Amino acid sequence: MVTGLLVALALAAPPADPPPPRLPTAGDAHKDAVTTFGLAVWNARRERLLTSAAQLEAAAKSDPDATAPLRELVRTYTQLGREPEAIRVARQVLARDPRDVDVAHALAKLLFDAGDPKGAVAAAKLATEGPLPAGRADKAVAIYRDLATLCEKADDPAGAEAALRRAVEWLTDRRKEVIAAGGFSPRGADTAAAECLERLGKVRTRLRKFDEAAEAFAAAAKLYADPLKGNDSASAALLAWHLSGVLQAKGETDGALRHLEQFLKLRPVSPDPYARLAALLRDAGRDADVAPALRRLLDADPKNRPLEAVLAAELARRHQTRGEADARFKSLMAATNDPKVVEVVVRSHLELNRPREIVSELDRAFAVLKDKDKTDKPVDPVELAAAREFAAGKARAVAAVVRDDRAAVVALLGAAAADAETGTKRTHGVHYFLGQLAARQRELELAAFHFQTAVRNANRETVGDAYGALLTVLNAARKPADVARVCREALQAIENPPHLPLAPHYFNYYLSGALADLGEEEKALAAADLCIQQTADGDRLTVRVHKVHVLCSLGKWDAGIDLGKKLLDEFPAKADRASVRYALAGAYWGAKKADEAEAELRAILDADPDHAAAANDLGFHLADQSRDLPEAERLVRHAIATDRLARRKAGDAEPESAAYLDSLGWVLFRRGQLAEARAELERAAALPSGAVDPVVWDHLGDVQFRLGEKAKAKAAWERSAELSEAENRAGVRARRDGRLDEVRRKLKRVP
Repeated sequence: MVTGLLVALALAAPPADPPPPRLPTAGDAHKDAVTTFGLAVWNARRERLLTSAAQLEAAAKSDPDATAPLRELVRTYTQLGREPEAIRVARQVLARDPRDVDVAHALAKLLFDAGDPKGAVAAAKLATEGPLPAGRADKAVAIYRDLATLCEKADDPAGAEAALRRAVEWLTDRRKEVIAAGGFSPRGADTAAAECLERLGKVRTRLRKFDEAAEAFAAAAKLYADPLKGNDSASAALLAWHLSGVLQAKGETDGALRHLEQFLKLRPVSPDPYARLAALLRDAGRDADVAPALRRLLDADPKNRPLEAVLAAELARRHQTRGEADARFKSLMAATNDPKVVEVVVRSHLELNRPREIVSELDRAFAVLKDKDKTDKPVDPVELAAAREFAAGKARAVAAVVRDDRAAVVALLGAAAADAETGTKRTHGVHYFLGQLAARQRELELAAFHFQTAVRNANRETVGDAYGALLTVLNAARKPADVARVCREALQAIENPPHLPLAPHYFNYYLSGALADLGEEEKALAAADLCIQQTADGDRLTVRVHKVHVLCSLGKWDAGIDLGKKLLDEFPAKADRASVRYALAGAYWGAKKADEAEAELRAILDADPDHAAAANDLGFHLADQSRDLPEAERLVRHAIATDRLARRKAGDAEPESAAYLDSLGWVLFRRGQLAEARAELERAAALPSGAVDPVVWDHLGDVQFRLGEKAKAKAAWERSAELSEAENRAGVRARRDGRLDEVRRKLKRVP
């Protein structure tokens, strides 16, 4: 039965999958593992991924020496979106067999998605070194193309050039093998070769290998133009565009203009060619020709909005034509929310120091998004929905341009501040938008101001989001008194007319934490208990675990431990136990019961090895006790990698956790790797959250002192003391751990 099943599975497997390595052939446990593995593959092929994952885990546990279940788990975990587990298992496989091409390639993609380009490049290079399975020439192409992408992202153009050359070799010199492997049709192989040559030309331009770049572009154009190969005349025509870029980088302006003018005859619908035309004309000393040249092109192609946006940006450069520019900007922004057009308009306003124009444009967009129309005119719901979607798209396009540009955000916030001084009122949406931008850049005071204004201007549908954003920022700024004030205001708004539709338990949740930080024990516990009473069953565990944290903030460690133990008995589900155990571990650490705390953290990691917070905390405390330092480093590095991936998925503005980098720095310090420790702590201090964390600066000072950098150590300790004093003034009890006194003692040791 088992043999027949495995034969059927082998026949049903996709041809692109290599046969799995043969499992060992001894023992009942092995036979069970083989059967379970076969069933797992069968379920995976039928998209029963959760079942397959459980069976593969069981097979791996039954036969620890087997690699086949682990290799399949990498694929299954990736499909399930469980990337940290896929990364961990892929590394296990490669530790046993560094020549496993498929797993190394998969790990490269996973690490790239996790925001680790260096690790991704290393894994991809490992994949190029392994032996390709017979008949898998298409796999070689995929590996080299991906390696080129990773090298570009890691700012390694030379590595990208080498990888692209190898991909082109496979697609041209060994074309028959690639096609025979089944991954490409003949035309697909030729198109892929042309694409690789085009990318190769761009990389060589970056490397200032201009003649070789031109050769690559010409070869790509030839493949695209051949009706028996790429058969893509539009892509072939891009040769003139690429050559103009090569010559522009080379400084040959006249030649670049000739090729660009040839390309512009195709009337491209993108701002880039027209922006290049303007730049080249200016480089040639022909500033006066820029606007007329763009006008002629627009006269021939009047519906080309990206072209009109570039013309308007050019006209905005001169006071004499700025009125016409603004009229064109207004017309364009009313007609389209195309991100390419919006970016040209926004960049023009920023370049010319006119951020208020962007704020005004956002105000017009958010006015459409209001949920209640202030007029009495009947509104077609379909038209209103379309108008709102258009306005939302406009806001998203503006955000995409400015959100990661600190100078742009500061300019917009300055324009909003000027509006406030002159009494200019903006919609709720503008203030909420600006608050998000400010928070992303850790301008927490400004973020709080805008979210507070958004709360005042919000309607019943949007007030909850505004309150939530405001409380998040105030907590990040460690302002418990302000958190308490906002929560009390919200609770009054719920009780009094017009009775805002808000959940009272949400505000009691934050109020209890703020009061605990302020040391108001009785009121904090009363608010926590009220929150529990007001909460529905679905959130019952969350608010009760929160009470454990409140007790710990108040220094009531034993009470926190007692409640945590009680919750472990009441909530036996695996997912529930992790959150309870984590809170309980914190209570044990506070009560100086290190063994019990470590036991809870290890229990979490036994159930979920990718629990980043538990891995970080255990690693840090092991380092603090100067024991099991290799394990401590492994735990913290895994926490950083897992957390980095989660942040990347969530679009977090801060790519890494400053607290986790601090832990790594502390582990390396304990291991005597002082230079490496300093590097990690400096990275932590450079992040917005690390810059205001006294622990990071204290640890950095310790490392610098040991390195003999006493002046730097003194500055770091002074910064730590300053931040600790500020937290104490704000009443943050969680930070009153004796650190300030210790830092002051250290400062006495340096002149």
